[in-house]
This record gives sequence, structure tokens and C-alpha cells, in this order.
Amino acid sequence: QVEANLDTDNKASEDRTQNENYIKKLHVQERAVEEAKLALKPYYQSKEITKEEYKEILRKAVQKICHSKSGEINPVKVANLVKGYVEKYKHIRKYKKGAEGECSKETDGKAEES
Repeated sequence: QVEANLDTDNKASEDRTQNENYIKKLHVQERAVEEAKLALKPYYQSKEITKEEYKEILRKAVQKICHSKSGEINPVKVANLVKGYVEKYKHIRKYKKGAEGECSKETDGKAEES
């Protein structure tokens, strides 16, 4: 019976530890979300990025911040990360528009040849 009590005490302390780690992880993630939102807000308000791009950048940035080796959330680094993503998405959008225009020109040329 004494061993059974020790086992339940160990399990309870393990559960408590896991729960505390989970809560700590959630707090870190919430902080990361807040920092990323703060950094993204000016780009979204000035319409440099769309709502969909905002969501994607936020998701990617938070994931990257939470999985960083240092474990710290440095607002300057977060702002630079977000800025990089914004530039990347702006470039992708610009490139897509150019590629779509080229495709339609190619199909027009083929239609004229027929």
C-alpha cells in the first residue's frame, strides 16, 4: 500500500510538472503572438500586405519564434523577422503578377498562330 501511495504521488507530481510546462509554453506562445502582431500591424494598416498574407506571416513568425534555440522573445529580432517575411511576400506577389501576364501573352501568341 505504501508503494501504491508513492506511485500516485509520483504520477501527480509528474502531471503537475507537465501541466506547468504546458502553461509556460502557452505563455511564451502568447507573447510571441503579441510581439509578431505588434510588428505586423503597420504593414497591414498601410495595406502593404493582404489579410491572408498577414495570417500566413503571423503563423510562420510565431512558429519560428517559439522554436528558436535561445527561447527569448526579442522585439527587435521579431520586428526584423516580420520585416523579412513582408518583403518576401511582397516580392512573391509582384512576381506572380508578372508571371501571370507572361502566360496570357504566350497563350495569345499561340492562338494567333493557329
